[in-house]
Amino acid sequence: MRDQRGVERSVGDAALSDKAAAVVRRVRPAAPRFVPAARTALVVAGLAAAVVPRPADLVEQYYGRRLYPALQRLVTTASNMVPVALFDVVIVAAAAWCLWWWTAAARAAWTRGTVAPLGAALLATGAVGAAGYLWFLGAWGLNYARPPLDVRLGLPAGPPSDADVASLLALAVDGANDEYAPAHAADAGAADNAVARALHAVEARQGRPVPTVPGRPKPTILAPYFRAAGVDGLTAPLALETLLNPDLLAVERPFVLAHEWAHLSGYAPEADANFVAWLSVTASEHPLLRYSGWLFVLSETARQVGGDARRSALDRLADGPRRDLAAIAERATRWRVDLVERAGWRVYDRYLRAQGVDEGIRSYSRVVEFIVRARRAGAGAPLRP
Repeated sequence: MRDQRGVERSVGDAALSDKAAAVVRRVRPAAPRFVPAARTALVVAGLAAAVVPRPADLVEQYYGRRLYPALQRLVTTASNMVPVALFDVVIVAAAAWCLWWWTAAARAAWTRGTVAPLGAALLATGAVGAAGYLWFLGAWGLNYARPPLDVRLGLPAGPPSDADVASLLALAVDGANDEYAPAHAADAGAADNAVARALHAVEARQGRPVPTVPGRPKPTILAPYFRAAGVDGLTAPLALETLLNPDLLAVERPFVLAHEWAHLSGYAPEADANFVAWLSVTASEHPLLRYSGWLFVLSETARQVGGDARRSALDRLADGPRRDLAAIAERATRWRVDLVERAGWRVYDRYLRAQGVDEGIRSYSRVVEFIVRARRAGAGAPLRP
């Protein structure tokens, strides 16, 4: 008799549970059916944006010269008001969301005995990734599709000869020797503002309608990665922010900052950003900026010149610049991890090639070619004062 009452009670409880579940479904209905369709549409839009042709002239006319400058001023002005790097917030939030979503999906798949929750998680993750990619393109990434800077500036055609590069190395050695003492006596605290003024002057000469809003350099949770991979700085495209390696020396910071702000100005390829940075700092009234620029050019050209020409030029380098270059090398290798460095630069190389930069990370060194071609044009670029 006791067992029969227990069965009746269980049946009654189940009936009450079904009624309660029905009430809950009426009060809190299931997710709208259009949500999976919207996620699918986002993924399709992201894939289409990745493969659709991007006519360079149209991108330059409507995006590079009109939409992007206005958008950059708005987004960077807003992100400068936040003391932390919004890029860091996005990274942490995305990692936490993925961990929560996929953990819940795996638990549901195990409980129900079906892979449907995993498929839903995959679709949601793809939709979030597609939305991020579409924002990246609109906020900054389309700058890769603009005509190359050397074409826009009409630099004389033709690759540099060995003699051209050796001549530039000798010029850089003279520039570093001449600017060493004034640079070390200058006010380093005023260098950031001087970089902004110098960049604005170059932008005005190249026809940018409004000056770039400089990104406030912010600390970042990526600093350990920067140290391990040998990264000096990053322009975070999601909020158009400037993130720098915190270990940068005073003599290298101006050029790195000019490089990252050139990215903010819309010069996406690394060679373009390096060239604009060099144009900016070497024409500046601040000696620390000029010295930083010549140290950069010296390092780049020394890698491309060999034999007696290289030894002859470097033999004339004074002790002061030698000490600074040694300090930069020590700083760059202090925390470097070979595995992290190789993996990080391999990923970045593939990223650049996916954006249409055929040389990948080798495009960094094309700045030497740009400088040589600009010198051929005479007034096309400033020479050493």
